[in-house]
Amino acid sequence: MKFREFTVNSHSTREFVDSGVDEREINEVKTYLDEVNSTVGKEKGFSLMLMENGDTVYQDLEGFGGDGGVMIKGPHYIGLRLDKADHEIEVFGAFYLQSVVKKLYDLGLGSCWISLNEIIPSQEEKLRAGKPGIIQYLLVFGKPSKKEGRTDKHKTIINCDTKYEQNPYGITMITTSDESRLSVVDTIFLQNWGNVAPYEEMEKRGVLDLLYYVRNSPSFQNIQPCRLILKDGYAELAVVNPDREENYTDAGIMLFTLEGLAKELSFPSNWHFIQDDSGNIEYRRVAHFDL
Repeated sequence: MKFREFTVNSHSTREFVDSGVDEREINEVKTYLDEVNSTVGKEKGFSLMLMENGDTVYQDLEGFGGDGGVMIKGPHYIGLRLDKADHEIEVFGAFYLQSVVKKLYDLGLGSCWISLNEIIPSQEEKLRAGKPGIIQYLLVFGKPSKKEGRTDKHKTIINCDTKYEQNPYGITMITTSDESRLSVVDTIFLQNWGNVAPYEEMEKRGVLDLLYYVRNSPSFQNIQPCRLILKDGYAELAVVNPDREENYTDAGIMLFTLEGLAKELSFPSNWHFIQDDSGNIEYRRVAHFDL
């Protein structure tokens, strides 16, 4: 599976069949979670917790979990447990939970992120099953109740623009629910914050394809809070509205998308977290990414 196909065709699944996931598939998920927890999670301060008893989780969180308390019912859940509220841990945890989304997608399974902002302490404690820390997100997964053809999930609208040849990224990707995304020029800066990166410069650097597809990275309520500042040989990922905690989770998801695309397009894909203590109220740098 090409990563570019995943970025375009992956979508949130909100309805699942009740039968759950086959034993072979659930074992693959368990093995993957164990690998992440042992090789990365322990060092970075997070763990991915498999909850196979979906009915119990749903009943406990109905009216509390999800956006506005709208909980999504599914046969299985994965909890993102953090040792503590910390931006670096949030970024790494989100990066690896999104990697689970890709793993499930490759298995032909559906999934959806669920926010737990409205749950009460006793519910969170039950989810953690005696482990310390906090849980801010779940990933529900299972067999989709309705299978969509991968080519039907998105459609491409090309702007009827005589400048199309000079501006190949005058293309707007929208989902079948007419959800528009910001253009490349709205999300990419050159050298300094706010300095719009010209198409010619992105093309000269050979990063147009990468930057076009990375716009498909999902975000909470599709607000797209992440920006990239192109430097010489690398880029810095930043978030707008740095006081909004969900944006650091979205940054982790964006980094997973960016790394996957970079590897597929033969770019360097090394990155590290940036502890930005500038106090800037407009944006905050989150990561350095080699390009």
